[in-house]
Amino acid sequence: MTMAVKSGMATDFMDKPGQCAHGVLVEQILWLIRLRWIAVGGMSAAALFGSYVFTVLSNPIPIYLCAAALLISNISYFLAATKKPEQASPRDLALGMIQVELDLLILTAVLHFSGGVVNPFFLFYIFHVIIAAIILPRSLSFCVGLTAILLFGLLDGGTLLGYHPLRLPAAAGPWRNPVYALGVFGAFACTVTLAQYLTRMIIRRMRATELEAARNYDVLRAVINAMSEGLIFVTGEGNVAICNPAAGLWKERSGVTGPGHLLEDFPRPLAELLKTLVSSDDGAAAGEKAITFETAGPQPKYVEAMACPVTGVDGNRLGHVVVGQDLTEHKKLETDLRERTKELTSINEILKTSQLEMAQREKMVAIGQMATGIAHEIGNPLASISSVAQYLVRKLTVHEQKEHLLVVQYHVSRISNILKRMLSLSRPATSECRWTDINELIENTLSLINYDRRAQSVAIRNVANPDLPAVWLKPQHFEQVFLNIFINALDAMDAKQGECEHVLEITRELKDGMIEIRTSDTGIGMSPEVRQRAFESFYTTKEIGKGTGLGLFISYNLVTEVDGTIALESEPGKGTTVIIRIPATSGKSLAGGSDAENDFIKRAKAV
Repeated sequence: MTMAVKSGMATDFMDKPGQCAHGVLVEQILWLIRLRWIAVGGMSAAALFGSYVFTVLSNPIPIYLCAAALLISNISYFLAATKKPEQASPRDLALGMIQVELDLLILTAVLHFSGGVVNPFFLFYIFHVIIAAIILPRSLSFCVGLTAILLFGLLDGGTLLGYHPLRLPAAAGPWRNPVYALGVFGAFACTVTLAQYLTRMIIRRMRATELEAARNYDVLRAVINAMSEGLIFVTGEGNVAICNPAAGLWKERSGVTGPGHLLEDFPRPLAELLKTLVSSDDGAAAGEKAITFETAGPQPKYVEAMACPVTGVDGNRLGHVVVGQDLTEHKKLETDLRERTKELTSINEILKTSQLEMAQREKMVAIGQMATGIAHEIGNPLASISSVAQYLVRKLTVHEQKEHLLVVQYHVSRISNILKRMLSLSRPATSECRWTDINELIENTLSLINYDRRAQSVAIRNVANPDLPAVWLKPQHFEQVFLNIFINALDAMDAKQGECEHVLEITRELKDGMIEIRTSDTGIGMSPEVRQRAFESFYTTKEIGKGTGLGLFISYNLVTEVDGTIALESEPGKGTTVIIRIPATSGKSLAGGSDAENDFIKRAKAV
């Protein structure tokens, strides 16, 4: 089948030279010009021999004139053929047609002045027809054949053109004349030689065309098989004629092997496109839109394919070619890029929030430093007022006046205690541990929030437990822990609207050697997602500027430093309970021996 296709290509090449490359057509015309140089020499030699050696020509001058005309025309042909051979093909076809037609006219004139149809060289009409079939398209070669027939008929009639017979004896006829017999032999020999030459030339060109087509076929097949893109060629009958290895990976039925491919072997979107191209009259419009599909298998591929029609040299549609590009890696890169963009956007938002929070923290630090200075400045006048009040109480004798001074002294003492707590809270935390009463620590922390606006509408229930043992820890650290938890509870209850009264309840009890402190509020509560992330750094549900997201994070770290735990129990709309459990270390375990003491000291230093 392949050889038949290649032979058909060669035949079409010989039948339609006008569709070949311009260089090939110019080469054929130059070949015809070279043959014409031989014809000029042959005509001149025949005229000389016919006039002076064999004396069969009565008047050789017309033959010389025909040879001169052929020489002049051939020079013109040569100049025209070698001038810009890359010009358009119609000019070259016209030049070839003119040459062959004028050659027929000159041949007819030569035969007319050398005996007419009696001249055995009338067989050269055949060569002109063969040459026209080689270099001209089919329609023009038929015109040359018709011209040869008409000229031979005109020559055979002899009435219009006259008759110029050869000088041969008429008694025995021309065939008895050795000169005529030699001329017939020469004409026959020339005919056979030229026929063999032209035939060999045609066969050689056909073989060269077949070899070139075979090389082109092999190169094209190698290129198609080496393509990273998938390529499928579907004929007009719906047969898959070409499917390169890259396109073979698209097939859903991986077990199908061999030269045959079915449209159903490919993914559904591609199979539907191929069927549409085969069945549609306007396949070009159907294939203009690109399609995407995913292949089946353990490693699916994301492919984008587009089809275009394939048209032969005769204008008929041969089929459609589908080229697909594997965009799997592009898809992965696109997905990764989107994920990285989201991550960068999230990080950028976190950085912006962190900058705002750090700015807020710096403000709070500045306010704390200012508060420390203000507390010191207020403390001095308060000490003076307290001294004066104590002096007046001792000097005055009126009971009512003494009561008023005692009230003044009481409130001055309250202000002094508040200032002391503020100073102790703002003072840098020390690394010293000491025995601490949890009840007193909670009471002191609550005294700091009693004057908060949010605490005015909250009923605080501090349930003390006198049976709790003293705990060895850092009081300032746990004062910060309780303060963070209490402030969060006040914020949660302040954010809940529509409640008549809110309650903040703090309880503690001793369980299994652990002191459990529960802080419950009636605020807005937390969702499971918020509760899961509550101890993360910089995570807050408050508005920007109202929370840093560090309160519970710091509290978690401070509690775990003493081998304690902190947990949350919450339900949206029903409040939150913070559960802190710290070990109740007794004095005996601390003083039980040097090993226990050293172990405790090492653990304290590590903390």
